[in-house]
Order: sequence, then C-alpha cells, then structure tokens
Amino acid sequence: MKALFVFGLVACLALIFIQDLKYRKIHVAAPLSVFIMAEGIKGFSLHWQRIVAVNLLFLLVVMAAMVAYMSIRKKAILNPFEHYFGLGDLLFYAAITPLFLLTDYIAYFIGSMLFALLLSTVFRKRIAQDNIPLAGFSAVFLIAVLGCDLLLPFPKIILPN
Repeated sequence: MKALFVFGLVACLALIFIQDLKYRKIHVAAPLSVFIMAEGIKGFSLHWQRIVAVNLLFLLVVMAAMVAYMSIRKKAILNPFEHYFGLGDLLFYAAITPLFLLTDYIAYFIGSMLFALLLSTVFRKRIAQDNIPLAGFSAVFLIAVLGCDLLLPFPKIILPN
C-alpha cells in the first residue's frame, strides 16, 4: 500500500514540475494531492500531525521574516505573493511537511532553494520569464531525494525504515 502512495507522490510531483515550468502556476489540487500522498506514506498518525504543525510553523516564520525584510527594504508593506514568492510555492512547501522531521525539512527547504537557483541559472536562456519555477524545481529535487531514499543504503530522509 505504501508503494502506491510513493508512486502517487512521484506522479503528483512530476505534474507540479510540468505545470510550473509550462504555465508558472500549479493547480491547487496538485499540492493537495501531494499532501494526501505524503500523509499516506507516513500513515496518518497523530505523531506526524505534530510534525506537520512544527514544519508549518517554520514555514510561517520564514514567510514572516521574508515579508518583514522586504518591507523594511522597500519602506512599505509588501505582499510577498505579488513580488517574491508564488502562492503555489507556499502550497507546495506546506504540502510536503508530512514527509520530514523539522531538521530534515529545513535541510530540504534550503537545498531545494539552492537547487532551483542553480537550475534557473543553468537554463536561463531556455526559461523565457524572469521568475523561477520554484515549486517545479523543488518537486524535481524531492523526486531525487525520494529516489536516494529508495535506492541508497544511507539513513532515510523521507521513508521510515
């Protein structure tokens, strides 16, 4: 049964990548599906619900810090979804919260941002728009992390032993 959720998660992540790269938008059902698949992998337990809450709190603090920094820098209160961060990106990062413990979530968050920055730099000429498809590139990074968890004998980041 867990394999079905993993397959569904990879399919949803691939869909997010394609949508974000092509349209610079993702459908709200995609992150919702990712969240359901992630919950299915972890088993819908109360323990994981607490982990989700902690990860969401971290995400909220990061967003608040970003808004505060940009507002101070521009000397006006800014809506981060208009200038710096897409709503789909936020929904994506919220949807994957069941997959990680807090330290792993922070590492993934930072790693996926760096990965997206690297890919956007490498493919600058092929990406017509100025904004970065963050959710799409982060989805590819998550597929890679998931693949490492499945194929390599290292301690698991996403999948429990």
